[in-house]
Amino acid sequence: MMTVVLIGDVVTSRRFTDEPGLLDGLRTALERVNGAVEARDPLALHVRDEFFGVYEGLGRAASAVLRLRLATDELVLSTADRIDEPVELRLGLGVGTASAAGDHRTGTAWRHAASAREAAQTLAARRAWPGSLRSTCRADDTSLQATVSAYLLLQDQLLACLDARDRRALIGLLDGERQVDIAGALGVTQPAIARRLRDRGALALYRALETLAAIDDEVAD
Repeated sequence: MMTVVLIGDVVTSRRFTDEPGLLDGLRTALERVNGAVEARDPLALHVRDEFFGVYEGLGRAASAVLRLRLATDELVLSTADRIDEPVELRLGLGVGTASAAGDHRTGTAWRHAASAREAAQTLAARRAWPGSLRSTCRADDTSLQATVSAYLLLQDQLLACLDARDRRALIGLLDGERQVDIAGALGVTQPAIARRLRDRGALALYRALETLAAIDDEVAD
C-alpha cells in the first residue's frame, strides 16, 4: 500500500482579519474530513494554518483532498478589504516513504508533499496555468506523479465550475446519501438532482475518485 502525505494551508490566509475564527473553522473542517476518511495520522494543524495528515493508500488521500476542497464551503470571513470571502485550501500530495518520531519527520513523501504544496501556489499564479489550480502531487514514481497531478488539475477546474447546490450534491454522493435525500435537503425533486449530478460534473468527480482509488486495490493484490 502506498504511503501518502498530505500538506495544506489556506490560500492567502493573512488577508483574513479574524484569525481565531479562521483557525477554528479550519479545525472543524479537518475534523469533518478525519471523520469521513481513515488516516494513518489524522489531519491536524501544525503551524498557524498549515496542516498535514498521512494516509495508507492513494484512494484515501485523494478522497481527503476532495473532501477538504468542499469542507470550507460555509467558512466565509471578512478580509482586510472589508469584503467577506470564502476560505480556500491549497493542498500538496507526496507519495513515497514516510516516518515520524515526535516532530522529526523523514522520508521522501514529506519532501514531495511540501514541494507539491509549493507548486500548487506558484503554478496557479502563472498565466499559462489555470487560476483554479489548488492541488497537485509529487512522487517517487514520476509516472504516478503525472497521473495524479493531471487528475487533480482537472478536479480543481471542475470544482471551480460547480455552484453551491452542485457541491452540496457532491458531498451527498461522497457520504452515500440517496438521491431522494439530497433532493430533499436542496428542496428539489429527485429527477432534478439526478440530472444535476450527471450533467454538471459532480457524478464525474465521484466516479473519477472511485477510479483512482482502484489503484489501491491493485497494489494490495
